Amino acid sequence: MTYKNHANKYLSCLLVSLSIPVSAIVPINDKIIPEQGMSGKFGFELNGQSGNKDEQEYGVDGLLRYRQGENLFVFLGDLTYSETNDVRDEDELFLHARWVGINKISDFIDPEIFIQYQYDDFADISDRELVGGNIRWRNEVEGHQLHSQLILAAGLFFETETSVITNITDDTVRVNLYGRYLYENKSEFPYMLSLSTYIQPATDDVSDVRVLALGALEYPIRPNLSVAFEVEVKHNSTPFDDVEKTDIEYGVSLNYSF
Repeated sequence: MTYKNHANKYLSCLLVSLSIPVSAIVPINDKIIPEQGMSGKFGFELNGQSGNKDEQEYGVDGLLRYRQGENLFVFLGDLTYSETNDVRDEDELFLHARWVGINKISDFIDPEIFIQYQYDDFADISDRELVGGNIRWRNEVEGHQLHSQLILAAGLFFETETSVITNITDDTVRVNLYGRYLYENKSEFPYMLSLSTYIQPATDDVSDVRVLALGALEYPIRPNLSVAFEVEVKHNSTPFDDVEKTDIEYGVSLNYSF
């Protein structure tokens, strides 16, 4: 048996035996310019424990892309729910839709328009909605055993956010600056590394800023099936009362691509 087969069997066993109580993480390692037609990726997480502590956690996330000519439509979703001793301790939903006009401005420069909805009861967010747009520059390098992609983008969006506890709603216009890097190794031992950073200061107060950093290392174990090690850091400089400014999530997920 080759080393590669040993590694695949080890990772498959790791997925079956590992149980980490973390929430699902929004997928980010999507292709910048996918092939024509439909493609995507879905991940699922299920954790549980019984005895002295009864715990159930469910998580599902997905990425769906549809490209028709130079128009690209991207849909992202992430749902996480968990209970411990029949007490709900996590309930979070994230939905995002985006249109990209490939080369609509010039070669390698694309406009984007997006909408987003989310709630997170334990971050005191009963409802967050936003709509906005970006201009992005992209670069892609294709080699014999590697493939890399880079995006740098800037734009604006309008958000409205409502507190669970006080029911107070804040309306804010924010700058949206982000960068994303994807590296794919196609050697005998393939893997994919992705990194993204979003910086979103308010236009009327730059000290009111949101920061999101995401990273993933993905390893294929079967055709269309992969295991990913993921981390997500979220920072809000001005959260609602009694809410931490920084959240860190990490975990292992099993992903199916098509």
